[in-house]
Amino acid sequence: MGRIVAPSPVRRFPIMSVAPSTRSARALYLRGILLAAAGMTVISPDGLLLHSIESAPIWDVLFWRTFGLGLALTAVLAAVYRGRLPGLLRAQGWPGAAAAVLMAMANFLFVVAMLNTSVANTLIIMATMPFWSALLGLVLIGEAVRGRTWVAILVALGGIAVIFSGSVGEGFSSDTLLGDLAALGAALCYGLNLVMLRRAGDRDMTAALAMSGFITAVFCVPFLDPGAVSPRDWAILGTLGFFILPVALTLFLAGARYAPAAEVALLSLVETVLGPLLAWAVLGDAPTTHALIGGALVLGAVSGNALTGMIRRAPA
Repeated sequence: MGRIVAPSPVRRFPIMSVAPSTRSARALYLRGILLAAAGMTVISPDGLLLHSIESAPIWDVLFWRTFGLGLALTAVLAAVYRGRLPGLLRAQGWPGAAAAVLMAMANFLFVVAMLNTSVANTLIIMATMPFWSALLGLVLIGEAVRGRTWVAILVALGGIAVIFSGSVGEGFSSDTLLGDLAALGAALCYGLNLVMLRRAGDRDMTAALAMSGFITAVFCVPFLDPGAVSPRDWAILGTLGFFILPVALTLFLAGARYAPAAEVALLSLVETVLGPLLAWAVLGDAPTTHALIGGALVLGAVSGNALTGMIRRAPA
């Protein structure tokens, strides 16, 4: 009897990693780009709406923003997975738990930033998130960082220094400095969260995102003051928590499954550009000269690095 050859182990790939035909590959690539761009467009009024809140304390803002996110995503997961939802939660593992905690911290810091510094400063500083992800990925999981990325990191850090110099220079405000530092902390948390998600491989980590919303909401409960929230602010908080954030993040994460990571990261700058423009047009929240100069450096570094990666790894 001939020798029995064991079958080769089946390797699991993320969705759409198997090369399809040229036509279908282009269609899926376009789908990913459109989904990610739509997600960032939907979330672009986030800063404007946060700055429009008049009476709601920060704890109430955090609670309804994150509880709505968690509840909406849980409802979507329950509809999609049905009886398999407990298995999905178990499959998150320790990377999922770490990602949930990091996202909860980022949620808190992002709202602190939005309520203390300008929309422009917050979003420009948040645009450095891909660089922190690269640095932390190198240190924690040994991901190589290209030379062009190191150059872009230095340029972006220079841009942040310019923004901070405006915060502590003429017209110094401790609130503005607090907001800038909170935005930087949020960018670091988001960057580390991406490392955790890469560490998780091809698992669906949407449940971790939903859990992060509940973690933040539970932490806020002892400090809530619902009576201080006006009907107008209730409407804003409901729109943010139950519609804008869940829809935007669902679209963006769906796009990341079909398009190259470098190009999806570039599309995240849609919010960085549209957010301050909306705040400027509606609220008159004009960026300072320091924010414009620093923002040009940050956006130039981020987009230049992403565009170079796109050119070198263009899809077929």
